[in-house]
Amino acid sequence: MTNELRAVVTPEEVRLQDDPVRKGYSYDFRTTDGRQIFTIPDKAVVCIAKTDIIPTTMQELAQYSKPNATEFTIFYTVWSYGGGYGRLILNYLLPQLNSKRYVTLSPKTDMAVRFHTKNGAKMIGDNEESYNFEYILWIKMNR
Repeated sequence: MTNELRAVVTPEEVRLQDDPVRKGYSYDFRTTDGRQIFTIPDKAVVCIAKTDIIPTTMQELAQYSKPNATEFTIFYTVWSYGGGYGRLILNYLLPQLNSKRYVTLSPKTDMAVRFHTKNGAKMIGDNEESYNFEYILWIKMNR
């Protein structure tokens, strides 16, 4: 099996019950109003939302998500089935997105802080219910 990144198009392609952070959010929630699921099958899953405002709660994420938003891609959950695959899915996905900024809506856990800071993100929000980390893409222009 390869490490191919794919957009999820059917509920059978992903085991949402394995999500350690956002249990209870349905496939329909995760795939409507500018929200998408990506997977490296049997290795890792990430759920994203397109917004023009940085959310600090899941309620705000639901409110702010819209398909035509271009300001932010919000990573609101990521999980993997083996070491290194959480990082790999972000590395595969980030260059394919077309937002101005890439930000997380992370739980207030030490694990979230370690994961995102280890992978190069900077904390930009310490909110009542969440942390926001920002990933910066450095794109080299070759002429």
